[in-house]
Amino acid sequence: MDQQNTSLFDSGQRVGLAVAPFTKELADFGPLQAAETDRAELVAAILAKQTNQGQTSGAATSAKDQARETMAVATATLSARAVGYALATGDTGLKRQFTLSYADVRYGEATEDVNHVRALVAAVQALPAQVRKDFRLTDAVIKAPADAAKLFEEAEAKQTTAQAAPRLATVALPDLLRRLGAALRLMQTLIAGQRTDTDPDFNWADLDAAFAVANKRRKVASQFHTGTPAKPRIIRTIPVTVADGRAVRLANTNYGPAYTLTVENHAATPLLLWMAQKDGVKTTPLPCPAGAVTVLTRANLGPETARYLTAQFAGKAGGQATVVVRRVVAEATTLP
Repeated sequence: MDQQNTSLFDSGQRVGLAVAPFTKELADFGPLQAAETDRAELVAAILAKQTNQGQTSGAATSAKDQARETMAVATATLSARAVGYALATGDTGLKRQFTLSYADVRYGEATEDVNHVRALVAAVQALPAQVRKDFRLTDAVIKAPADAAKLFEEAEAKQTTAQAAPRLATVALPDLLRRLGAALRLMQTLIAGQRTDTDPDFNWADLDAAFAVANKRRKVASQFHTGTPAKPRIIRTIPVTVADGRAVRLANTNYGPAYTLTVENHAATPLLLWMAQKDGVKTTPLPCPAGAVTVLTRANLGPETARYLTAQFAGKAGGQATVVVRRVVAEATTLP
């Protein structure tokens, strides 16, 4: 939770302690008793969800990442040997079929990448036995990407399972916090309406004073300054490694107008970047100079409906770069 929600939650806990001594007042006023019951249940639910949210899926994520790395390396090896055969025979169509780079497998869409790996394996397995022998397309080299793809899928399934509890723990958290705020406001109104009651058997004024102190929220930074500028938040960091001048897909997410992309081009040639309407279709690429850092807005990269972030080095030698995707997030300025 952020500072504002934490402050609200703390108030909810303090109010429970503050009203506990006023059992007679609560018992005599049904609506207030119901609101207090709601407050207690909401605090308990939020606390439970915060506990569950603390669970991490780091080990599962690490296993998935390692499995994908293994798959990418094994696939690059198989592709290189198969492409060698295609070049030796002058079959450009076969070369395209067999070309699947490390970057293609490591940083693309997971499901599509696994399908591409398996298609490559099947195509190589279909080659004559003598061809596989001559070009050292051994059973081990062919089997390695297929085995790695299976391990990757299993690791991805484990990660999904590991993340299920944290994800479910946070689904209703904003709604719980909203309802807690509403319960506290209701209690405040109900108690304030009774504080002038002069019945000597009840201490409404004392309850009102205790509630006011407990429900006081601490100020957070955004309350002291108006017009707080929006902050960029890193959404994704995409390493780009291409050994030739081919266009490669970096992401299939339609980033909105609030996104910026910072490109650190480590290559000796410019990196061309664009958002494509269809996978592999070039729109108007923007050049990111060699050895420089370039910041691009989403609007510069292509149509609003384009969803494929694509890159291509201007030189045939390829190169390396890093693309950092950021989203501009406006800071909240009011309490919930």
